[in-house]
Amino acid sequence: GFLHVIAIEAGIRVPGYLSTSQNLKFEDVPAGCFASLEAVPTAGWLQIMILTCMQEAGTGFASKPQDPDGEAGDIALDSWVRYDDPEVKTFKLNAERQNGRAAMMGITGCLVHELLGVDALYPTGGLGG
Repeated sequence: GFLHVIAIEAGIRVPGYLSTSQNLKFEDVPAGCFASLEAVPTAGWLQIMILTCMQEAGTGFASKPQDPDGEAGDIALDSWVRYDDPEVKTFKLNAERQNGRAAMMGITGCLVHELLGVDALYPTGGLGG
């Protein structure tokens, strides 16, 4: 996603192999959003999907089953911060929604710039305008 593009363009590379069976190192993954998605092997995407589904179902390593007496969606471990004050909780939830929207706009901008053939990290060509 967006952070992947920023990290790769900044020269940050994780050591090791993404897939040892295909001899694919993390440093061999291209920087572009679409190219990097295509570079990940199918088994890797399957692992990501399984882990995500397990977390959503409450069976993952960082979640617990839904408690019938608990709030809807509260499947996180005890280290998760819960707010008793409704005003604080509403503020925090709204801030999280806004951050999510901002992140979606950022990745959409990255994808559009890549499709237009413009550098995703410096879409203005580094001219500042």
